Amino acid sequence: MDQNLLRGYEDSLYRLDAEFHIAGRLAALPGRVLRTRRNTLQRPHEFAREYFRRAGFEHVAYMLEWNHDWALASALVERWRQESHTFHLPCGEMTITLEDVAYQLGLATEGEPMSGCMTGWETFYEGRTMEDLCQQLLGAVPGENDRQAAGKWVVNMTWFRDKVYQGVGEDATEERLMQYTRGYIMQIIGGMLFPDASDSRVHMRWLPLLEDLDRCGQFVSR
Repeated sequence: MDQNLLRGYEDSLYRLDAEFHIAGRLAALPGRVLRTRRNTLQRPHEFAREYFRRAGFEHVAYMLEWNHDWALASALVERWRQESHTFHLPCGEMTITLEDVAYQLGLATEGEPMSGCMTGWETFYEGRTMEDLCQQLLGAVPGENDRQAAGKWVVNMTWFRDKVYQGVGEDATEERLMQYTRGYIMQIIGGMLFPDASDSRVHMRWLPLLEDLDRCGQFVSR
């Protein structure tokens, strides 16, 4: 890169706390613009919309297509402060609120509190094992090769696409459509709402919360 161009670019960046920021010249140098991971989920079938609505995931499930503003995301990353969990802007501090979650994702911010937990599993779920629940709620059980490690229930998200909602058509039974919906929501949870560092796996502790889709729509993550 031309050093004169680079020097002129750095000198013109907006300064905050004596640091250079990309915010002053958002699209000047593509090399400074981050590229976030893109969601690989496909839009769910329209004939399953009713089930997503019952589970409270209708909006977030059908909003997967949007244009990414990479430069804006880069500017926000540089202005994020881990200590206060806020963005430091010229006008003050800003952070993401529950109102933003409700407005942008359509997820509930009021309702029954819940969390995913494996403690006392079989007692809480009337003696049913995770294998039993997977077979009942998803119609399939992930094998050892589909998990992060033997004995663990952190499952590759591609398994849901390949095994759970593959080949579902308009003539599918209600039970099959509910299995399809649960598998799709598990990918939303692992890929968008609570992703891990790999961005490719999801823990099965969330699955039991999807057993009753109507009650699921009343839950709020805490």
